[in-house]
Amino acid sequence: MRDRIQAVLRQLAQAPELEARWLHTLSLMEFIGARKISRTVADRHPSLEVLGHLSDETRHAFAFKRLSAEVAGGEITTFLCPEAAGRYFQALDHELATWATAHTGKADVYLHYLLTTTTIERRAMVLYPLYKAASRNASVREELGRVVTEEQGHRRTIEDACVERLSAVGASLDEALALEERLFGAFISELEPVVARELAMLQVPSVLASPEGAVRAPSVVK
Repeated sequence: MRDRIQAVLRQLAQAPELEARWLHTLSLMEFIGARKISRTVADRHPSLEVLGHLSDETRHAFAFKRLSAEVAGGEITTFLCPEAAGRYFQALDHELATWATAHTGKADVYLHYLLTTTTIERRAMVLYPLYKAASRNASVREELGRVVTEEQGHRRTIEDACVERLSAVGASLDEALALEERLFGAFISELEPVVARELAMLQVPSVLASPEGAVRAPSVVK
């Protein structure tokens, strides 16, 4: 999986047009995460820990959107595989909740939050450093360094709390991580051919001004 992620990131980083749309997709995913936090464990005034996490995710969504505009030369409305990105996030949230409920015998909103956060931030610790290495844009590399530092700041505390709760019911985090790996693999499988096709199209000058292949903003934020 790591090699596939690295390969597709190196490909999309070759073209500013694609990198801008990728950054916009990352912004979308961070925004979906922030919305989910605000509607679950932060539906009322939350703890410092949760509020800090919500603040970080919102900042990341803003930072990636700002960078997408910087790379593109202006704010854009297109993404790379936005529906697939939305499906990944929604399916992960749903399947982890179902899996956890099967172990605990009841819905536990806070455990679901811990699980989703832990698995997504584990993914970010792979994805963002690989993207930082692939990007040719200094501003992107600098911001990714900040994002990784912020993610690491609360990841350990959240993951430790998650493991403690899972251990109490005889469940293993490895099962949840395997579930996330499968779902992210499905996202990458949709991203790979799109990036390859878009790169091929960008080699033809007349395609640059064509709206064909553009992906409009999806209705995935719930």
